Amino acid sequence: MIINRVEINNFFCYVGENVFEFDKGLNIISAKNSGGKSHLFNAFHWTFFNNIYVDKEFDTTKKEWKNASKTNVLPDYVVQTSENDTSIRASVKITLTAEFHENEEAKNDLVEYHFDKEVFYKKVDSEIMMISSPELSIWYVKDGETFFLDKGEHKWFIDKIFPVSIRKFMWFQGETVDELYDFSNPATLKYAINEISYFPIYENLVNVTKKSVGSISDKIDKEVKKTKKLSEDQEKILRSIEYSKNKLNSLKDKKSDAFHELENIKESIYKEEEKIKGVGKYSELKTKLTKYEYEIRSINDKIESLNHFGKEAFISKWMLNKCDLLVKASKNNLDLLASEVKKQQKTENPVPITLPGPEYVQKMLDDHICYICEREVEENSPAFVALQSRMEDFRNNQLQKILSDNVTELNKAKRNLLNELPEIADEVTKYDADMSKLIAQRKKALTLRDNLYTESGITNATEITLGSENAEKILNKIRSLQNSKESIERRIQGYDSDYAFVERELADLENKKSTFISVQDGESISEVEAQKYITVIHKALSELKSEALDNLINEIKIESNSLYTKYLGGKTQGEIEIDRGVRIIDKITERALSNLNTAELTAQKLAVANAFLSLSAKKMNRSFPLLADAPTSQFDDDNTLSLTENLSNSFDQILIMSKDYNKLKGTEREQFIKKANISKYYELNNDLIDKSGVDSRTNKKTYINTVK
Repeated sequence: MIINRVEINNFFCYVGENVFEFDKGLNIISAKNSGGKSHLFNAFHWTFFNNIYVDKEFDTTKKEWKNASKTNVLPDYVVQTSENDTSIRASVKITLTAEFHENEEAKNDLVEYHFDKEVFYKKVDSEIMMISSPELSIWYVKDGETFFLDKGEHKWFIDKIFPVSIRKFMWFQGETVDELYDFSNPATLKYAINEISYFPIYENLVNVTKKSVGSISDKIDKEVKKTKKLSEDQEKILRSIEYSKNKLNSLKDKKSDAFHELENIKESIYKEEEKIKGVGKYSELKTKLTKYEYEIRSINDKIESLNHFGKEAFISKWMLNKCDLLVKASKNNLDLLASEVKKQQKTENPVPITLPGPEYVQKMLDDHICYICEREVEENSPAFVALQSRMEDFRNNQLQKILSDNVTELNKAKRNLLNELPEIADEVTKYDADMSKLIAQRKKALTLRDNLYTESGITNATEITLGSENAEKILNKIRSLQNSKESIERRIQGYDSDYAFVERELADLENKKSTFISVQDGESISEVEAQKYITVIHKALSELKSEALDNLINEIKIESNSLYTKYLGGKTQGEIEIDRGVRIIDKITERALSNLNTAELTAQKLAVANAFLSLSAKKMNRSFPLLADAPTSQFDDDNTLSLTENLSNSFDQILIMSKDYNKLKGTEREQFIKKANISKYYELNNDLIDKSGVDSRTNKKTYINTVK
């Protein structure tokens, strides 16, 4: 496969139409930081896989993969200079040549495929709105006729030309080199081997001959039984042998089915993990949004409560703030009012009419007892008449009593106010401070919530809620798949254990069988002669399979070590060993080495990954391009040049984007291009559009300088 051409229009730092032409061999894209190389890398991922590698939402010191469906890819300059209500198009077109996808095997039947992806935006009141979702079209010309793939075929087609099991080897970002593969999982090696070789054919042939060996053995036993009278115990042994063989076949089928199911689940987990890259941010956004919304509601409740308290306090006393002198001056008026009330009293008795109250006087009349002096009160006696007179005073002075009570309450209120007035100023000051503090807190929470929408490019809470729910569903599905994976792995272990046990039982039964059925017993049976050949073929194929796997692993190891040594300029501490996993061992002691530096670990991963791609081209006649963004970021200058100079011999095409070549200028660069056999060499420079304008991203774009 060869990538021929990439056309980028209004995509991040690429303003207007930008074209890259690529050839076979090594293609270099050199740029300083923020020069545009990473967004060229993103252009591939946006087109093929609908994701991009950009800054994290709330931590711009780190990057993450994001789903690109709703990401604004427009350059700041285009956003700034476009007029309102105008439609703006962003697009990427990638042209590549590959083996015709309908061919089961490579026939050198090459077809040029075109991947066109575009999205339209509209500027409304200085805001950018996506007016159409990103749309990808895939087409090719075959025998003079143009064919477009249906949308439902896109994923299948991309998975076919960029196999999932080795995709990470082909497309990676330097910062994610640790994610290239996980050889602690044995399936990783198996998947990769199946993609780069014909090894699966050996497995199929061995399985077929093994079944044939078992089948013909069963047939021979049946024929022998016809010609020889067997005891009940001997018949039982033969039945047990047949049962054991059937059980072994059943266990093998179950294991095969379980293993196939396990592979499907692993593939499903990988796909779900790819999905979560695009929506995983919503869970974090949902958590933060919930927090902000709770804070805003809580603050609003506090403001409402404080506001209610303030209204009550103002009505009851705050309105009299600084009225101390006026309240004190009311004493004369209150005294005058009390005097006037006293004059209205229609009795000369100096004891207030409220003492004792009318209910007590009436009780004394009814009981004919004075409860004050505790003496009897004869009816019509002077004391009895006095009590009756007191009751009459109550009736006559009812209004005066009300006035008297009111005067008492007024005096009480005056005393209370005089006690509270000195504190009103402090209370009002504290109330204003508390209210201002709450308003400031609410403003901050509202700003954080609004920034959450702005920074994430999301306009409403519904999208976050739906995205969060979707992310949670995916996470739950991944958890469920992981549980299923672990369950199947335990089941496979159980099948292996049962299989070993039944095999031992079968071996014992076969030994017992040999005591009463010998080879000579079946000499007259034609299948006996065929069994000899089938057994030899099965044994030979089994040995060939084992040898083929050993040879293939050895080839991968040799290729990996060759690249590993070249990448580090011959300065390695050990060599790559591939058995159950991948490790660096000492050449003499063969012990695994630890505490390797970052460059050595990176070179190790690159070497193994590149070995797989290199051997794929040699063995399957199916080549893949290597597309890497900053693969040498962990290397020093010498190792960077060593890696670059030795890459071109491993692949039909390599595209490397890096800042590490930026220091090369003039003659030194020309010599490097010649020595590394570089086919295309581009320099990217992110610079001002209006040279006299402000130094702002709204006035910048990436310029492409074609060096070669």
